[in-house]
Amino acid sequence: MSSDNDQLEELPLTEIFKKYNGKWVALIVTQRDRNLQPLAGKIVSAENDRYRLRQKIAKYNDICITFAGEPKYPLFL
Repeated sequence: MSSDNDQLEELPLTEIFKKYNGKWVALIVTQRDRNLQPLAGKIVSAENDRYRLRQKIAKYNDICITFAGEPKYPLFL
């Protein structure tokens, strides 16, 4: 029996930033560096507006949300 996570696209963080440049990305982290920073993950959703991610990530317990690229305005999270 496969889970929803098995069907999600997994990419290195560098590829996520290229593919989803300018979008908010929610991902399940699958690989971390020695400082526990994400290196790769499975994409749950990518949106222009981070508030649209809320409905799509509600069923997941451990999600990382990041902005792929340089924002047009300062981000205070």
